[in-house]
Amino acid sequence: MLSKKIIQLIEANALQLSNEIQQRLLIHPSTTSYRDIDEKTLHDWIYDVCSRFSYWLNEDRARGEVEQHYRNLGKERFKKDFELPQVISALYLTKRRLWEFMAASRQADSALNLNQIVEASFLLVRFFDHAVLHVTEGYEEMLQIEHGYEASLSKPEQLAQALEAKRQREELVYEEPKLPTLCFTKGMIRLG
Repeated sequence: MLSKKIIQLIEANALQLSNEIQQRLLIHPSTTSYRDIDEKTLHDWIYDVCSRFSYWLNEDRARGEVEQHYRNLGKERFKKDFELPQVISALYLTKRRLWEFMAASRQADSALNLNQIVEASFLLVRFFDHAVLHVTEGYEEMLQIEHGYEASLSKPEQLAQALEAKRQREELVYEEPKLPTLCFTKGMIRLG
């Protein structure tokens, strides 16, 4: 694997990266729910990803450990009243910082060639795409259990129907208020 050296760099700098990602999550406007979490717990969550990145990438898919881990993460975030976009944003911010680190590593270490960066970037994107997918599946599974919501990932046509129904409900809510019209009839005012 060409990208082994850069993945080892991520793991070697896991503490620093975890601190930086944690600070991003705490100040970013799209992850406000993460401000309510104990900072040590939040740091441990992030450190787990950074320090064992090669393990997560090489995990045996037959065991489905990554899938199960992130499905459980989605369920846990639902139970703690996180909004799904905030969970996805946290994953995105984590991926973004790791990608920035990889890009900067090439400049700092001339031994890293472009092929290593490209391969590591591909692995990073693939990993976080799967993480987002599985977090969403776990979150939607909890929605179904708690609210009888049918998961849109398994029934896309139902999602389209639900979105249309939501749009129609919003039309009613956001409809311009109708002011009464005045009608003068035989000396009386009638509201119509």
